Amino acid sequence: TDEPRDSDPRGDLIRRPSFGACLAAIRAPELYRNFAIHIFVMFPAAMVMCFIATRIDRELGWSPLLPEPLRYVVGGALVLVGGFWVWYVYGYLYLSGGGSPGTHVDGGPTAMVDTGPYTVVRHPSVLGKLLGVIGLGIAWGSTVFLVVFVPILVVYSLVTNRYLQERYCDQRFGSRYQAYRQVVPMLLPRPDGLRRWVRDEAALGEEDHSLPPPATEHPPGVWGELRWYLAGLVGLIALFAALALVLADLR
Repeated sequence: TDEPRDSDPRGDLIRRPSFGACLAAIRAPELYRNFAIHIFVMFPAAMVMCFIATRIDRELGWSPLLPEPLRYVVGGALVLVGGFWVWYVYGYLYLSGGGSPGTHVDGGPTAMVDTGPYTVVRHPSVLGKLLGVIGLGIAWGSTVFLVVFVPILVVYSLVTNRYLQERYCDQRFGSRYQAYRQVVPMLLPRPDGLRRWVRDEAALGEEDHSLPPPATEHPPGVWGELRWYLAGLVGLIALFAALALVLADLR
């Protein structure tokens, strides 16, 4: 069924939204504004990085891991699967948390989410984004992007999520989020988390309903998160471009 289920008694939140409801949530302005940032900022930035990486490949004499046209098929499939996963996860967070994933859009969720994909890892959307950028690297045929740039992007994502996004989660949800962080890993799924998801169990248990109500005030500085993300992307592109120039000068 595509109908939402298990409504939250605290208001209009849906503690366990259905798959169809999560996909349909894209109609909410808060979500498509979020995706606009990905389509018009993040995706072009990744494409620029891929272009730079191919120049470094050429300088190093590295060839693609897969031949044409196979690399386009495999890379495109990974991008589509990753994008679809991000779509689902963002819809889940919006319906269950009462806010978009991007604090720059509406200040972010007002209720903590510990069900569905969020009972497995704290940042499930990162898995989809990682799959997408790996797909881009394969499609571009850049070995440097896959073995050098992608690990750097993963570290960048982990640092920004831990020290930007989770800082606001700590301010907003307090001891609830700290308990959640003790149970659920940031990015690498564990068997117990996968079992919870299969069994449709919450990470903190159903007693989470008895915890304090969702926050109504946004943490101070929440609107500056996007600026830090963008500054980091610009810095990474500049770093990769400088590396390409240095290698070109050495030849």
